[in-house]
Amino acid sequence: MQNQLWFHATLVAIFIGLYGWYHSITDHALQSDFVARTTANLKLPYMEFGGKLEQSPGDLREHKLIKLPNNLVVLCAKDVDATQAAASLSIDIGGLADPPKLNGLAHFLEHMLFMGTEKYPDEGEYIAFIKKNAGQYNAFTTLHSTTYFFGITNQALEETLDRFSRFFIDPLFAPSSVTRELHAVDSEHKGNLQSDLRRYFQLQRGLSNTSHPYSYFNTGNMETLRDSSQQWGLDIRNEMIRFYETYYSTDIMKLAVVGNHSIEQLVEWSVAKFSDIKSKGNTKPQVIGQPLTSDVMGKVVHYQTLGNIYPLILQFGLPELKAQYKTRPDLYLELLFERRTPGSLFHYLKQNGWATDIYTYTLYQDMDGFNMFEIGVDMTPDGLKHYSNIIRAVFEYLRVLVAYGPQQLFYDEISAVKELNFRFYKTPGVVNWVLDRSQRCHNPHIATEHYLSAGNGVLDFSYEDVADFMAHLHPQNYRVFLGAQNHSDVEFTTTEKYFGTPYRVDSLPLNLTDQTMMDWTEQYRFHLPTPNPFIPKSTKVVGKVVPPAEVALSPSLLYHTDAYELWFKQDDQFARPYGYIRVQIAYVQTAPSSFDRAAAQLLDKYVAIILDEELDNAKVAGMEYSVSFLVTKVDIEVTGFSAKLPSLVDAILHRLKTLNIEDHIFQDSLAQMRQKYQNKRNEQPFKQLQLIELPHFNLAYVWSFETLEQQLANVTIDSLQNLATSAFERTYAKIIVSGNFYEYDAVDTARNVQRILDSQPLSVAKQVHGRVVAVEPGHYIHRTQMSDASSPNGASLVTIYCGSKLSAKDRVITELLAHINGSPFFNMLRTKEQLGYVVYASKTSYETGRMMLVFNAQSEVNPAYLTQRTDKFIRDIRQHIHDYSIEEFDALVQSQIALKTAKLKSIKEEATQFWERISSGVYDFDYLVQEIAQLKLLTKGDLLEAWDMYVNPDTAVDYTRIDSQLWSVKYVYPQDSELSTYPNGVISLFGCLHSNGLVEVGIAELYEFVQHAALSNNVNASLSGLAELYSSKHATEQTLERITTDDSRISAAVEMALQDIARSTHTSRNLAGDFSTKNMRQTLDGKWIIDNIDSFKAMQKLYDLAEPETSLTPKYTN
Repeated sequence: MQNQLWFHATLVAIFIGLYGWYHSITDHALQSDFVARTTANLKLPYMEFGGKLEQSPGDLREHKLIKLPNNLVVLCAKDVDATQAAASLSIDIGGLADPPKLNGLAHFLEHMLFMGTEKYPDEGEYIAFIKKNAGQYNAFTTLHSTTYFFGITNQALEETLDRFSRFFIDPLFAPSSVTRELHAVDSEHKGNLQSDLRRYFQLQRGLSNTSHPYSYFNTGNMETLRDSSQQWGLDIRNEMIRFYETYYSTDIMKLAVVGNHSIEQLVEWSVAKFSDIKSKGNTKPQVIGQPLTSDVMGKVVHYQTLGNIYPLILQFGLPELKAQYKTRPDLYLELLFERRTPGSLFHYLKQNGWATDIYTYTLYQDMDGFNMFEIGVDMTPDGLKHYSNIIRAVFEYLRVLVAYGPQQLFYDEISAVKELNFRFYKTPGVVNWVLDRSQRCHNPHIATEHYLSAGNGVLDFSYEDVADFMAHLHPQNYRVFLGAQNHSDVEFTTTEKYFGTPYRVDSLPLNLTDQTMMDWTEQYRFHLPTPNPFIPKSTKVVGKVVPPAEVALSPSLLYHTDAYELWFKQDDQFARPYGYIRVQIAYVQTAPSSFDRAAAQLLDKYVAIILDEELDNAKVAGMEYSVSFLVTKVDIEVTGFSAKLPSLVDAILHRLKTLNIEDHIFQDSLAQMRQKYQNKRNEQPFKQLQLIELPHFNLAYVWSFETLEQQLANVTIDSLQNLATSAFERTYAKIIVSGNFYEYDAVDTARNVQRILDSQPLSVAKQVHGRVVAVEPGHYIHRTQMSDASSPNGASLVTIYCGSKLSAKDRVITELLAHINGSPFFNMLRTKEQLGYVVYASKTSYETGRMMLVFNAQSEVNPAYLTQRTDKFIRDIRQHIHDYSIEEFDALVQSQIALKTAKLKSIKEEATQFWERISSGVYDFDYLVQEIAQLKLLTKGDLLEAWDMYVNPDTAVDYTRIDSQLWSVKYVYPQDSELSTYPNGVISLFGCLHSNGLVEVGIAELYEFVQHAALSNNVNASLSGLAELYSSKHATEQTLERITTDDSRISAAVEMALQDIARSTHTSRNLAGDFSTKNMRQTLDGKWIIDNIDSFKAMQKLYDLAEPETSLTPKYTN
């Protein structure tokens, strides 16, 4: 064993040495291109790239590429229009460097770096500083790199850089943080357990060569970090520090910084803040070999999915692709495999009823030592039965591609789009830019002059690179993964270790691995795509850029008739050949039902299936479109190169107008919609509450997916055809044409819309608009259970209704309150109490309703407990708001003003803002001006007044709140009768006790105990008494110990239960409204129990439609 370890260590040392030698050559070349400089103020030494960075003519930022004395490469960018600054530091080390005995160590280290530094020791200081300055932050660990980043106000950039740099200079790795962050990593993993994508990804990694680090579990959990370190006699903190000291070297770091400061200032700060990070040489270990070795290839893996999906993945082993960054042969294969037009692989599969989608995936362009290429097919149930036929078709299509050979035509089409995007560069947001540049430039093959353009520039065609790539896609170099909830005639033999995925591995039959697969003569009729007619020929820019003060803040209303309204804005900011057209066609004349919504969504899917093939060329040409059949209207949105957009709109409208529902597409659409509705039940709990339940509560024409799935059974071909036809009999269209157009282009577009529709006008009185539910004041609770029995997580969403969305003052107050809540709420529930990986406070709203503050948390702890902790936060945070100094409050307001005055990045972004005001019917194009004016007048007293008026349960007169809880089936789920009998604190405590194995006492007896304990209101005495109670019921010593351990949450639950008893004596059971006559019951603490959301909504009124803020006076009347 020792000899084997010595041999392995020697081998690794040799490879690291060779890797370092190679990089020393490239580093020497890099060094020779740099010239010595000193900073302007502090005269600190650094090196500056002396060559010319390749830069888009449309990129107006000023850049400098520098190298610090410690070899850290930094790309600085000055953006005079940026209202936010950002920085990202990426280390070229990730999960592949995890020790075999401590999977997830790189990820755990990423978490621990946020937990304080010697200069800034408070573990919450960095996050609090970021949030107070309207910023954002995060980090992530991939297989090959770890990246940390932030966005912040320009004024706070220097201070943030100082804090950020200390992560890599003097981190504390405080022992007190270790257990909490281990729980955070574990919670992050458990939050991914319901993701079929994550399950597949870990399954295929675990079934790779087990001696290769690709096979490791790099997210990590308690088992691989805490338990494994204990098993091997290792101190997890020491091992994490050892990892940091070994690998975190400036020689494998890249830093990108952007702000509106002078380029000299950005350089000065970068050199001053980051030069103290240690250079340890090139510390990145070279990955040896290919994880897809011959012994793992030639297999078919059947595995069980959680969702109702049928993925088929063919996985091929590839060599490293880093040197091909300018030719990108993978993009060539991606283009051809993902085509939808006749003659394509997907067209053949769809015609046979075997597939609903196809995709390709290259593991990582910058992966060291190896790569992989995947061809994925989303199958139908019939496709699962014919998976071998699909595989044969894949290889036959490959045979055709090989026979034709690499074709420059398709490279030219890809390059034409990339060249236009590069020439007319759309400036990305500051955070996206620093992330992209800091990660991409790890590739040692990228020439220094391409550090700015790599990934964005024009591709070079290489026949040899494409041919070599295709040469690896053969029947002896692949394996297959087949996923489904149920596999007929397949018995699973093994369970994946970390996600619990059942699977079975078999050898592929000879007829799917033999080279003769490539020689079949079956008539598939595959052929290469014809030249793409949507590739733009004209790139003429028709508008002129004007000074910022002269930019038009609203579009012009050209026409307003009984059939349509036409809005137009010619580009005056961007000087790019792009455009945006949106057409919204109202068609419904009666209030819609759940059947109408189900039918509209089914028609929406039907149209998507048809257009997916017919408009494939447009997508390949870089154009984007969406067509949505909503319950009251049809919405068409197109964006991209302006020259072809009007013809794209025409093509879509012609297809909608001439729809003839065909049975086989109808059946496909029906199956896919059922699949979609069923899969919504497997969403993560916090998403189910925020994205599904919240709109269900607040929007009149929204129903549950269960209801819609039931209604699908009533939709027939005839009823769908009737909808498709009748939708365009009487219409009213709202149209906006924005971007690189003349006015007459907009007029022609509107006339074409009317010509193609050929419909009668739909009067304003007969138009049905989306309506928002006016929830009557009161405190409500709605609870459901997860349908997925394997999920360990539940969630709590607290929604508190505030002021009107139509009021600029109410909007900005709610935004500020949400911003203030964010960091403390996260710090309390996530950082300190470790209640789950997903914890956030934010705001939301719907059309004309009220602004809402939302508090969302997903956890293994029961939702009643989560709701109570949210309660505590809400009661305590008022003092935090009160303690804001004048300077802190002014800085917060200024940061919000800066966000609202930020220069838009694209024509689409500007047009989308216009469209929101048009679609709402308010037409308040100056809404940002109104909000900024209100912000300038705002005081801290206004925030406190709003808090007491809407949020504080002790002072709000019309307190309106909904507690949504989604319970894991692993919890003890309280019945409605128990909610009416016992306080929430007792229910919460009962759940905590049960989850810790303390099941000997019933809830009635526990309530009696808490009532008695509340007389003394002593938490410690209550805990002792609780232990005695359970001991008398013969609870084990091991479970009794859980009563006093911190991570059991029992102590906090006892404290809240005592407070609930005390508070209940002062709480009226009628906080607002009386629903007892409507068969609604109340909890003991006054919350109305909602059993059915639709029934609850039926009791509520609807908000009136918004009135236009301005008169609609068109430019033309004929």
